[in-house]
Amino acid sequence: MRDLHERVFALSPGIRYVAVASGQYVESRSRPNLEDASASSSDRYEELLVNPTLLTLARQRGEIDCGGLNYVVVGYGNFHQLVVPIANGHVSIAFDLDTDPIRHVAALLELVASADNKPCGRPD
Repeated sequence: MRDLHERVFALSPGIRYVAVASGQYVESRSRPNLEDASASSSDRYEELLVNPTLLTLARQRGEIDCGGLNYVVVGYGNFHQLVVPIANGHVSIAFDLDTDPIRHVAALLELVASADNKPCGRPD
């Protein structure tokens, strides 16, 4: 997964943080010298509790009559968080406020697929 982290960071200088979560396992990296960074313990709980819950709720809603779920974007006060479901967890990326996460979705989905972590609900 470390290679995936590096490849995601290479997408944009506006990427602050990258995490890959599977069950209780979370591997995360942050860009050095971040302003307004969250505490690492706070980030860990976000990956273990908040993001899986958001994805579960949005996925269940999406499967009713919306065509599934591709990703969720959360607009926090200090950054934007893009969360993409994968087969056994999720990939989470924090962007600076002046960087549009939607512009990077297609490239991110390609990177995730190339790391053999097909996003949930996406064809092989």
